[in-house]
Amino acid sequence: MSVNPFLAVRTAAAGLPALVRLAGGSRLVAAAMLDAVGTGLILPLTVLLFVVHERVPAHLVGLGISIGGVIALLLAPLGGHLVDRIGSKHALIGAWLLGCAAVACYVLVRSWLEIIGVITALSFAGNISSTARSTLLASIVESSQLSRVMAIARSFRNAGYGVGGLLATAALVAGSSGFLLAVYGDATSFLLAALLVSGMTSRPTPPRAVDIVRDDVTLRTVLTDWRYIAVTGFDALISFHQVALQVALPLWVVLYTHAPRALVGLLFTLNTVVVVIAQVRVSRDVRGLAQAPRTYVRGGLSMVAASAAFLSAHYVGARAAVVLLVIGALFMTCAEMLCSAADWVVSFGLADDDHRGKYLAVYSMGNSLGDAVGPSVSTALLSAGAVVVWPAIAAIVAVGSLASAAVAHSASRDRRVSGADPALS
Repeated sequence: MSVNPFLAVRTAAAGLPALVRLAGGSRLVAAAMLDAVGTGLILPLTVLLFVVHERVPAHLVGLGISIGGVIALLLAPLGGHLVDRIGSKHALIGAWLLGCAAVACYVLVRSWLEIIGVITALSFAGNISSTARSTLLASIVESSQLSRVMAIARSFRNAGYGVGGLLATAALVAGSSGFLLAVYGDATSFLLAALLVSGMTSRPTPPRAVDIVRDDVTLRTVLTDWRYIAVTGFDALISFHQVALQVALPLWVVLYTHAPRALVGLLFTLNTVVVVIAQVRVSRDVRGLAQAPRTYVRGGLSMVAASAAFLSAHYVGARAAVVLLVIGALFMTCAEMLCSAADWVVSFGLADDDHRGKYLAVYSMGNSLGDAVGPSVSTALLSAGAVVVWPAIAAIVAVGSLASAAVAHSASRDRRVSGADPALS
């Protein structure tokens, strides 16, 4: 049966207001998209800005960015404590204002020590805003709808990243002035996002007895919660699918296949478009801990299939390599969407509802650790030869997925036995 594309577009447009309401309302959606546009604009240009425009040696730029990222990673739990202390809305506004100031200071950078300062501030602001945005969404939706709502929010943000990437391309064409426009454009996006969220109306939450009883929950409590720390660590392994897309795949296409180099950009675009279109559908049936184990398993298997396709592309001609690389990118995007859907319900389902900021901030450290360690691991695997890299990356993601599935299954079983939180079990 044929599908009318115009009817599909009209149907999607008709459902857009409902999706916006689910994702937190027009103000929060617009603010999150502005943040994503600014991030997509500045990320591809950051290294070039410091090296080409600010004349800082490339190796010092890399060192400064790495150190700043590690410092922000260590500060992440404090950001979660701040979210719980002052509330997600105020923390989100503060994080975006800090991000605005940090990015604006990019134009003042002249040394790698200053790079550490601005990268630490921007990364810390990003950690807080991610945690605050998630807790703000969780406070206004039912737990059974959480995965779907997070998927909707992510689709909107991915659309923003796509727009930011196009603007970054235009900035590169503009030359030196383009760098300055990118910096001030990103800073403006933070400021506008903060202004939009500041106008959100929030319903006051009546005080509950549990708020007094559970006031003893501290960062130490989270760090001694073995299940939560376990899935946090396993998430560092799962996040290698992101590293594979950003680091391993571009180098693989150029160094180990006969495919044209221009395919690298198209594979990135394919990933973004598929996530925007399909993430909500993939996450629709992942309502709680009971659905998380099989979703993790499917994500791990998808990454294995992607790795097999990528490895096969090494042994064929240019046309066949392009086909295999596209198939691999689709499977890797499936792994990303499935694991993300499971991550959302697990990170919220295992957290204390009254101290989500602390829990989610700790959970974010797993992904940040993967981002920090992954590039060096990927490049080391690539240097070991064509046969090693994709089987190793597939094994890393699969182990993280299967281990997370086991923890989620254990938690779901215990909650069924106790009868606690049926919506999440």
